Formats: sequence, structure tokens, C-alpha cells
Amino acid sequence: MKQAAYDLDFDKHNNATLVVACGTCGHETRKHLKGLEPDHSFDCGCCGESIVIGQQNLIWAQRRTDTIRASYGVGAS
Repeated sequence: MKQAAYDLDFDKHNNATLVVACGTCGHETRKHLKGLEPDHSFDCGCCGESIVIGQQNLIWAQRRTDTIRASYGVGAS
């Protein structure tokens, strides 16, 4: 079984959303980065596979968010 894949998306207010692709079926689920805690888990809305967003994934997402915002000269919101 493949691992879930992670990406970031930003809305027009520069709020970050973590995009999680299920490792089983590839279905993408969006979670607001601001409200996530380490080891947050949820079931894939397509196949029902349990997906856990680990602490390392959240650290990566926050660092990447900070880097992207800095490159555009946008402060944290």
C-alpha cells in the first residue's frame, strides 16, 4: 500500500489548506492547516481507508507555508 501524499493549496486570503491524497485510491481531501493537530486521523471519503496526518507531515506543511508566504512577501494569517 502506498503512503498518503501531501500538497498545499492557498485561498485568496492566503490561508493554507493541506491537500491529502489517499494512498489507496488517490482521492484528495482538503483540511485547513490552521486547525490540524499532530496525528489527526480521518477516513477517506471515497474508499474509507483510515489516513493519519503525522507530526512530521504537519511540520513540513507549516515550514513550506512559511516559505511560500515569505517568497510572496505575505505575513502569516
